[in-house]
Amino acid sequence: MQQHYVCQFNPTELAATLAPLQGGKLTILLAEQDCAQAPLLQQLCRDFNIALDGAIFPQLIGAQGLLPQGAWLLPRANPYHAILLPLTPQASAVSLAQLIAEQVESMLATWPTPSPPTLFLTFDSLIPNIASILDALYLQLANRVNYAGANAGSGSFTPLACLFDNQRQLAYGVTCTLLPSNSFPFLEHGYQLSAQPMLATSSEANKIAYIDWQPAFQKYQGLIRQQFQHTIVREELYHFVVHMPLGLLRANGDVIVRIPVEANDDGALLCAGEVAEHSILTLLKAPESATEHACLLAGRLNQQQTLTRAHLLEVYYCAGRQLHFDQQTVTELHTLLTHSGASDLAGALSLGEIGSVRHGDYPQFHNGAILCNGALI
Repeated sequence: MQQHYVCQFNPTELAATLAPLQGGKLTILLAEQDCAQAPLLQQLCRDFNIALDGAIFPQLIGAQGLLPQGAWLLPRANPYHAILLPLTPQASAVSLAQLIAEQVESMLATWPTPSPPTLFLTFDSLIPNIASILDALYLQLANRVNYAGANAGSGSFTPLACLFDNQRQLAYGVTCTLLPSNSFPFLEHGYQLSAQPMLATSSEANKIAYIDWQPAFQKYQGLIRQQFQHTIVREELYHFVVHMPLGLLRANGDVIVRIPVEANDDGALLCAGEVAEHSILTLLKAPESATEHACLLAGRLNQQQTLTRAHLLEVYYCAGRQLHFDQQTVTELHTLLTHSGASDLAGALSLGEIGSVRHGDYPQFHNGAILCNGALI
């Protein structure tokens, strides 16, 4: 069975679609608009003894662009392991990383190949300390795995039971998946520096209270006023910052995108991802070209494995990036597919991406990125 896009959830037709996968393994990407269909998909997978891992995303994507409803059914060939873990949002990053590491080590014990697999992590986007969890997880697992992943959840950033397996559907969790070593996803964002460095003088988890000793939203307003002679208001923040987000500057020269999604009553910025206190920040400018970075990403994929018409391109595309490119999102996705050499594209709009700019690098939590890999179909 190849990948299958479903937009009508007729039980009889779904059963006929899933029957050839009896006893197999399946990933389901489900659009938020159809989140009520998760129990039906779970029941059918139980009926056919299909090992299921699923996640709900704001929208899906395909070669034709955005798919606001429906589900992607993505069969998985061996070797492939997946487990869904509930997480406690109030727990420390170290304890959550320990929980994940214990489960991954158990899966690694039966992993059939000597090459390090890819650990693909699908988090509920409302887990507040994902970047810190990744830091602590790397200390546990180091280079025994490569790291990648995406955040699921509601496009309105409201609580949603966005992760499911055969039996459970839950919020505040993570699905841990082991993929073969040749399924290493690559990541690209292309945001560029546009202002002088600043200091996050007070921040905690994903909340930046002060930048350069000024309330964070006030500081951001001032930067935008200087560059565009426009004073933004809180209500338009999210739809504006996708074009000019904040960036974290790393010692190795990497830039990590942070998209503020809300300004609270105290003038703090709430971001889709953590910002450590005393981080060096800058204002970023979103990429202008809808083709340049897609071509770069496709080239990097083909350096790892030559993609052919026997491959599917699996893509996780930041919802903030989609707001920036709007109609040109279709151009970027089409360019990525065409230059990759794969036959089709399946994926979802994500609320944060996990990966490395270079193969084997330390895992980082990104916003504004495209994450993709090629899988045989």
